[in-house]
Amino acid sequence: MSVAEAGNPMVQAPVPALFFRFAGHALLSLLAITSASLVDGLFVGNLVGADALAAVTLLVPYFTLLFALALILAIGGSVRAGHHLGTGNDAAASRLFGAALLTVLLLTVLAGGIVTLWQPLLFDLLGAPGRLRGLMADYLRIMNLALVVQLATLVTYYFIRTDGQPGLATRALVTGALCNMLLNGLLVGLFGLGLAGAAWATLLAQLVQAVLIAGYFRRPERALRPRLDRYPWREMKAALTNGLSEGVNEVSVGVVIWLINRLMIGAVGADGVAAFSIINYLIFAGVMLCYGIVDGVHPLVSHNHGAGRPERVRQVVRLAALTLAALALLMTALLLLAGPRLPALFLGPDEQDTITLAAGYLALIWPLFLFNGFNMLIAVTFTALQRPLPSALIAFSRGLVLPVGLMLWLASAFPDHPFLLALPLAEALTLLLALALAAQTRRPARSGAA
Repeated sequence: MSVAEAGNPMVQAPVPALFFRFAGHALLSLLAITSASLVDGLFVGNLVGADALAAVTLLVPYFTLLFALALILAIGGSVRAGHHLGTGNDAAASRLFGAALLTVLLLTVLAGGIVTLWQPLLFDLLGAPGRLRGLMADYLRIMNLALVVQLATLVTYYFIRTDGQPGLATRALVTGALCNMLLNGLLVGLFGLGLAGAAWATLLAQLVQAVLIAGYFRRPERALRPRLDRYPWREMKAALTNGLSEGVNEVSVGVVIWLINRLMIGAVGADGVAAFSIINYLIFAGVMLCYGIVDGVHPLVSHNHGAGRPERVRQVVRLAALTLAALALLMTALLLLAGPRLPALFLGPDEQDTITLAAGYLALIWPLFLFNGFNMLIAVTFTALQRPLPSALIAFSRGLVLPVGLMLWLASAFPDHPFLLALPLAEALTLLLALALAAQTRRPARSGAA
């Protein structure tokens, strides 16, 4: 046993206890984020209206682009940092942390300035109807500030977890989510500030969250101490390459939602976008539940891979797969039993046409919850093992190539059939690809070549 391993519980403690500790903290954190997002949707839909839901959904492609850049830095950098921590090289891990944090701050400020100067161009690219542009401008003006804080906190969150301290990060995210819900009730519900009130609630909650997560820097036992003495270009290149699949996932979500918005506006109008916004909240909730479990894989696999402990890596992946299978069955049962009634929670009774559209869309897309968790697990495992190519292939397949290709094909070849069928079909076909890549990777390991 090396000196680094002897002092590192990530490669010594029992795998089930470690996995459920990390997955539990990640799941609690992401549930907090999900619940805050759902509460946003409930307040906006019920108190501001279907147009406000549509306005937020039209901005999602822009937001996901920024989240993609942040996740590439956060996940790629933290996995690389976890590898360094597993080998006892705290200085290299700290240098990566500082570089990732500085980069995400600069990128977010630059993006906010660009879209402020050329806002009409952004709205043209998003295909926004004229009646929704005022709502979108009110929301975006405040969200540009909120994103600076939110994405810097996101990067810090991932590095803190990699340092083996998920508890602090989880408490910060949960507190921020609770503040967001409370502020939505005050600003949107009590004071009637509309969509701008929802944006202010997000900004203020993110500031609270950032203050709490900054408590990490006062802990003397921390291994990561952000360093900015010199920018680690080579390490950052490796981190960006390794985090590419996570960025592709986010960018792909933005592209797919942009295409759905375009097709909806052409087929049904703004009501179709509002109906899909409800479905998107539910998809987001399901994805975050799965990712909460998968998120426990990142730090454990990267540490144990760096320490040369493949048997522990396999244990982590098996536990995650079993947990995801149970969750997939639970979510599917819930959607089949309660699905038709869920859209009515987001809108008032005078929006019955939009509620009916949303219920019909939900009846089409529910099978994707059977497959998407396993696709995420296999891609994340490849990322944590620093195998970016197969991870990126899975991400491109499920997030971009198949859903976009299938939607365009269905919309043109079968215009009378709903193009949203492309979403579950893309996840099912990607799972076949992911299993094939995983099987191909295991063959050399069994023969002793790896």
